[in-house]
Amino acid sequence: MIKFFKRTIVAVGAIAAILTMNSVASAGEYVYGSWIAAKHGVNQDGLLPFFKAVEKETGGSVKWKLLAGGQLVSARSTLPGVRDRIADAGLVIPVFNRKELGHNNVIFDMQSFGSSPVAIAGASTETIMRDCPECLAEYRKQKVVYIGGFGTTAFKLICAKPITTLAQVKGLKARAVGAAARWVKAMGGIPVSMSPVDGVTAMQRGALTCLHGPIPWLKSYGYMDVTKSIINYPMGTPRGLAMMALNRKVWNGLSMSEKKAMLKHFPGASARATLIGYMAEDIKILAAAKKKGIIVVPGSKKFADLMAKHRKSELTAIPKAVKRVGVKADAAKRIMAAHVKNLTKWEKIAAEVGTDVGKMAAAFKREIYDRIDISKM
Repeated sequence: MIKFFKRTIVAVGAIAAILTMNSVASAGEYVYGSWIAAKHGVNQDGLLPFFKAVEKETGGSVKWKLLAGGQLVSARSTLPGVRDRIADAGLVIPVFNRKELGHNNVIFDMQSFGSSPVAIAGASTETIMRDCPECLAEYRKQKVVYIGGFGTTAFKLICAKPITTLAQVKGLKARAVGAAARWVKAMGGIPVSMSPVDGVTAMQRGALTCLHGPIPWLKSYGYMDVTKSIINYPMGTPRGLAMMALNRKVWNGLSMSEKKAMLKHFPGASARATLIGYMAEDIKILAAAKKKGIIVVPGSKKFADLMAKHRKSELTAIPKAVKRVGVKADAAKRIMAAHVKNLTKWEKIAAEVGTDVGKMAAAFKREIYDRIDISKM
């Protein structure tokens, strides 16, 4: 009986959220379904100011409503949810849809390449939008338009026990997805695939010992309360993230001036999500973690040596991994080469950008969005 009522409550909640979405849409507004928390930097620093700027630019003809915290879609259901217009747009992480986004996962899996969040954001967005027609075709097949991505800070090893050395990682279960699973195995750990939202409960219950994730997740997902130690060594950075994956019917229904407004203000959204939502938050939240008594260690030379070896092995591991979802080896290698080339360019740009939101937005506009044919998106 209790289970019945729980299922009923969940079902009623989902129906209410969809009805809310439909009522908003009928009023000429659009709904962004976010599975991450409302207070997450991508939402607060990236999307909400973006929505406000687009509304102002279009004179109110394009309005967005944010429904966060998984009210409409989960991490795995966002892509089909946007396709079926359960939400008009959402945050798509390629690894949760590997079969549908195989070529995009080539980029996502290159986690051990590059170091700057700015460079990774720029290089991955440029690779998808200008050098990977297969990537865009995958979104098109799902009736979705890829508008652009953002950059996270490097992932670290965040644990519910005092784990401070490489030797201690052996045999531990750690949340890791995509290429990160291979890194966890390289350290001797046992990777467990799940969304960051579910990882908190798993660590509380002891089903996981560690999380492979960035420092800002301590705040945005609540890991601060279950964390005892952090190995603060850069253990890869995911990329190829779609901060704005938009339903194609919605996109096609926008006027050219409305589309231009979306693309005009998106570079700023990406810059804020990257520089404020992740990089600035990383510094503040790590300081708060130390103040709370969480053990923070930098990581030893053993981690550096292992990462160098791992990065080399990924050159062959990535093509093999994506082959299982239908990506041919030559296509994977071509996409990887393009991304490495773009990373080299964007590392130089990142050095010029520093932490300046305006400079990063300008670089995105100049290098990517000014070179896109909107009519072909």
